[in-house]
Amino acid sequence: MKRIIWYIGIGLLLCSCGSGRHYEAFQYDNGNDYVSEGMYRIVDRKGHIGYADENGQTVIKPRFAFGYPFEDGKAKVTDTGERKEVPGSDGEYWYWESDEWYYIDKSGNRIE
Repeated sequence: MKRIIWYIGIGLLLCSCGSGRHYEAFQYDNGNDYVSEGMYRIVDRKGHIGYADENGQTVIKPRFAFGYPFEDGKAKVTDTGERKEVPGSDGEYWYWESDEWYYIDKSGNRIE
């Protein structure tokens, strides 16, 4: 029971985002996601990816199946796909496979 309470407490500390909802920071390389171009990835309870600013304020609510960090003002995201383990990594590394990638701007709008 104590472990569950500790986990919930840490989750709320990670990102007390401005929308009134609480999201956790996406876990990358055994830690919280890094800030790239003023944004980092957040995750909701269903595992959807969104983005918050450096102050922990939600900028793009979690709605993507997966998304990469922002680079050159855009982020590569997808609404579909599957998480797959990198062969030979014994479950330590994984990647997202999808045939429907697209880019969004820092407001969450799709870029064509």
